[in-house]
Amino acid sequence: MGECPSMKPSSLFFAVFLIVAASGCFCFAADDQLLPRSGVEGFVFCPVSANDQPVPLYVGYCKKRQVGTLNCGEKVEVLARQDDMLRISSGERGPHGVMRTNLVPASAISRQADKFVPFDNQSGVPERSPDCSQMRARENAPDGFVFCSGGHDSAPVYHSACQSRASDSVACGEKVGVLTRAGDMLQVTVPPHGFPRYMEAAAVSQQAGKFVPFDDASGIEDKGAVDCAHPGATFGTGGGVFTGRGPERNVTMPRAISSPSPEYSEEARRKKIQGVIVLTVTVNADGTTGKIKIEKGLGYGLDEKAVEAVSRWKFSPALKDGEPIEKEINVEVGFHLN
Repeated sequence: MGECPSMKPSSLFFAVFLIVAASGCFCFAADDQLLPRSGVEGFVFCPVSANDQPVPLYVGYCKKRQVGTLNCGEKVEVLARQDDMLRISSGERGPHGVMRTNLVPASAISRQADKFVPFDNQSGVPERSPDCSQMRARENAPDGFVFCSGGHDSAPVYHSACQSRASDSVACGEKVGVLTRAGDMLQVTVPPHGFPRYMEAAAVSQQAGKFVPFDDASGIEDKGAVDCAHPGATFGTGGGVFTGRGPERNVTMPRAISSPSPEYSEEARRKKIQGVIVLTVTVNADGTTGKIKIEKGLGYGLDEKAVEAVSRWKFSPALKDGEPIEKEINVEVGFHLN
């Protein structure tokens, strides 16, 4: 079930990610999408043949599960089209006051209250269907078994193939799903949630009773070792502000400790300009920002606003072998109007 923070700019830290909403609001859907509030109204439509039967309400685009119903004529906010479904918000809030989002059949929501007008390509509601291939791959991943040596009772788990410090561990003999190989690392799904993580290939066996490696003969795709010096990955999707490139094994990446939100320029607000600005930022060894380069801009004064805000950020600097170092990171600054 998705959630949407309050209408005020807010920040959320997760691993090395930082999200800051600038003068906007985002709804987190069940399929890891970041959806902006649309303000587009829809109405629950029940044909005469339905005898006013409630419309089913679902969570999980890739693996739907019914969680409730909507009554005929009820007003909702339509966030996105997802094939034959619509992502909507009925205004319900969770225990922490955050907005929930759900899925309903597109045939059950009308643009008008008195007759059925579909939310089609001309409705202005974006098509944002999640890619379910990764979820299906996780469900079909072959089993592996955690193999421990040297008297250890567990094996380390990493968020990234380039991470030097373990984020968790899995007990010896525990079953994991094996997705791909990346050099001396395996991408696996770890219980209880099945999120993709990384483990050393020497710690996962094809058999529970003895060590049988996931080598070329195992049928697992080997994507090759990750170049941790140039991973080329920016974490996160959608709007907001995301910082960080994939961490190197012996380097702790910078972490923002003070991150003033960018402001909208008046020209961009008048013209209703929205989008994402991509910056390359040098974080100095003292945690201040150095050189800031605009990789992708929006114009209308928003580029300058993004640079101005990020230049005031303060960081815990990158550390190599425990010593502060200068480090270049990627920052995406998202501007979205309410």
